[in-house]
Amino acid sequence: MKQEKQHTLEQQHRISSYLPNILCGILILVYSVFILNFDIHAQLPLIVGIIVMILAAQCILSPITNHLLTGKLSRQIEKWLTEGATQEERTQIFLALHRHPSKKQRETITYFMVCACFLTIAYHLLLDINLFLNGINMCACFLGAYLASLLAVSYSRKVCNGYICRLVEEGIDPKVLRNKQFFGFSYARSFFSYCIVPVVWGILLATVLFIAYYYNNVPSESGFLPAPPGGEGLRGTQLARLGGVFAINTAIGSVSVYSFLHSILVSSEKLQTSMLHIIKNDIFTVELVSTDFETEVSYNLHLVNQVVQLFRSILDNIRGIGSTMTDPIYKLAEISQATSSTSLEQSTGVKEILATMEDSDRQTRSIEEKISDVTAVAEGTEKNVNIGFSTLQSNLDKMTEITEANVSTISGIRELGEKIGGIWDIVKIINDIADQTRIIAFNAELEASSAGDSGKNFHIVANEVRRLAAGITASVEQIKERITEIQHSSDNLIITSESGTEKIREGLELSEKLKEKFTDIQSSSEITVESANQIKEIIGQQATAFDQIVTTVRQISSGIENFSTSTGTVNNTAQKLKLAADQLENLHKQILTEKD
Repeated sequence: MKQEKQHTLEQQHRISSYLPNILCGILILVYSVFILNFDIHAQLPLIVGIIVMILAAQCILSPITNHLLTGKLSRQIEKWLTEGATQEERTQIFLALHRHPSKKQRETITYFMVCACFLTIAYHLLLDINLFLNGINMCACFLGAYLASLLAVSYSRKVCNGYICRLVEEGIDPKVLRNKQFFGFSYARSFFSYCIVPVVWGILLATVLFIAYYYNNVPSESGFLPAPPGGEGLRGTQLARLGGVFAINTAIGSVSVYSFLHSILVSSEKLQTSMLHIIKNDIFTVELVSTDFETEVSYNLHLVNQVVQLFRSILDNIRGIGSTMTDPIYKLAEISQATSSTSLEQSTGVKEILATMEDSDRQTRSIEEKISDVTAVAEGTEKNVNIGFSTLQSNLDKMTEITEANVSTISGIRELGEKIGGIWDIVKIINDIADQTRIIAFNAELEASSAGDSGKNFHIVANEVRRLAAGITASVEQIKERITEIQHSSDNLIITSESGTEKIREGLELSEKLKEKFTDIQSSSEITVESANQIKEIIGQQATAFDQIVTTVRQISSGIENFSTSTGTVNNTAQKLKLAADQLENLHKQILTEKD
């Protein structure tokens, strides 16, 4: 990073190219010395001159070509570093930096091939070198040029990747990454460039040189001359030079293959280190791995970074959801528990009311039976009155029985009135329970509405409970009306019974005047029979009303039991939601614990 601050992109490329270009130029010279059979002592001035030309070209021509190739991009980068850039401008610089190593490779191989051609022409003009050997030497020089281009790609990538990683950190167009994924050579192309081409080129060069030496084995100042007829073969000096070329080719192939394998190993180790760091550390503190999108592995590192960021976002959202859900769910659990307790108390109270109502129903039916007996007695009295004066004493006895029966009836009716008053208290209790249930249901609806989507089911249950409470209230009002009617009928019955009793007493007092009052007694008997029938009818209506009351109370009891069951279900659901919220809130801690 210190070097990036001191030197521009153009300067870094120029500095990085010095040593590789000089070494490749010397390699080309070494090829010429071995292949063309240079006499080092005799050709020393030429060799020194070539070395001077290599150094001069590197110091004079290389900066010019480097400036033409790199100057514009270098100025764009300096502007970005000093003034900043938009996402689109950063994307353009990013793409240009990825294209630059390929441009540098083409520039370097062209430069060296042109130099190799000039050397070949110079060898031919100055030393009159054998054309066949000179052509082989030019092919060897082209191999050196190709090696120089590979080195140019390597140092250019190294220089550019620092800027590329910084551009990626600041942000570029994500569509470019999705469409292209990586921007350098694929591993297949790199394997072909670094392994196949140098090795095959070296083998072919050694093979062709062997054939040339086999048929050109006469040493001379210009290399080797064609062998005389029948004199084909290899000489000792040729074997040494052939061995030297083979050693150089082997070294080039080995270094090239090692460079390819080393790049794969470095990328794999970087990816492995990144994954181990994610596994062993907290997902929120792990550092993202810088990537240059040069190879498939570089893009995989980018995907790893995206997975880390996505996982962070998911955990943050989960913790936020858990924290948001915790308080409402705790409140819902408390409300559900309170509602469940209240519903159980209501269910118990309604069951007690139902038992009381059933007892009242049995008593009403007993009264109905007694009223039936009274009716039968009244009818018998009417028959006895019609018998005549001969059965007057019997009639007086029967009237005495009627008087006692009427007194008993009045007592029974008054007792019934008292029990009906007791029913009023029960009805008031039912009405209070219904009002309390409606209030609880209304509060539950408010709580369910504040709970959002998670309270929809509870809102439905609360609405149904409120509707049931309203139905109970309406039924209670009907019960009140029926009880009022029964009370009015009882009052009328008491008045009628007392009137009948009074008339019977008058009949007893006027029995001595039976002839004169017999008609009145007969009318009173008819009135008694009619009243008894009315009483029987009223009691029957009262029994039917009690049946309806008991049925209604049973429905209320069943509804409250269903509500209690629903409340229990809501309470269980709230408890489960509470556990789920706790699990969501503590998920991050659980992940860290599992890692430890």
